[in-house]
Amino acid sequence: MQMPFYISDLLYRQECVVIPDFGAFISRRVPAQHFASSHTIYPPKKGLSFNAQITQNDGLLANYVASASHLSYEEAVQEIRNYVRFLDQEIDDNGSVTIHKVGRFSRNEEKALQFTPMYLVNYLPEAFGLSSHETYAIDRIPVVPEVASNKELSEELPVVLETQHATSGSWVRYAAVGAILLGLSYAGFTGYVVQVEKDAVVVDQMAEELVDAKIERASFLISDPLPKINISVAPLERNYHVVAGAFRISENADKRVAQLKRKGFDAKRIGVNKYGLHNVAFSSFVERNDAINELNKVRALGFDKAWLFTGKLPK
Repeated sequence: MQMPFYISDLLYRQECVVIPDFGAFISRRVPAQHFASSHTIYPPKKGLSFNAQITQNDGLLANYVASASHLSYEEAVQEIRNYVRFLDQEIDDNGSVTIHKVGRFSRNEEKALQFTPMYLVNYLPEAFGLSSHETYAIDRIPVVPEVASNKELSEELPVVLETQHATSGSWVRYAAVGAILLGLSYAGFTGYVVQVEKDAVVVDQMAEELVDAKIERASFLISDPLPKINISVAPLERNYHVVAGAFRISENADKRVAQLKRKGFDAKRIGVNKYGLHNVAFSSFVERNDAINELNKVRALGFDKAWLFTGKLPK
């Protein structure tokens, strides 16, 4: 049975994959992680969870099965129903069932489904080829510098004996002369610094006056304005379509579009699939979540056979 392969393949490209009448796989991005206890770095991945409350057929899995297996849409839906019966039977008989490369299912005491994902499978395309990496801890031993004792310093440093070559009176006279020269030098330097600061203030004032005079004489009228530039922005692609039906005859597709427009839908033909059927959509969207919300609204209005199509069809 190829159904596990189809489910696994869709999980690489979709954030939500619904198995009708069974539940939905929901993926979320998990950043890279480092576990200090095992010194292991794990790459980013898609974390899988399961929601048993989402069971409505959104058409994603059925269309993929029909395309990959060369079946009609109704035959693909029947194949999915058979697979769901197989899963329920395996859980009842053996207590659990495993979907290859996806995870393991079982039931608790309240008969509710429990899901355990396969952590070794990474559905994040950006992390393809990346694997876990084990690091090694580095033992860092602090090095304390050796400080020589006072005794060793006294033994290594040479002792210089000063010899008195001049009398104490001569030394005092030299010191007095040096103090007088130092005082005169400081007084001259202080006067120089004050004069430099005054000159800087005068220069700044002159510069401001020149700038003000130029501004007064300047003319800010632009005689030759720049030409206008028209930039065309391409519209966003609406690749998510809530499909109302597929018709073998083109005129029937046009009639369906007219009927839906009279009911207030922004209906249109979105192309011809590989089976030669003309697809008619209630509406098309840029974001997948908006399309899913519209699909639920349409089904609530009584259009139970509406389904979601992703991508483009040839016109």
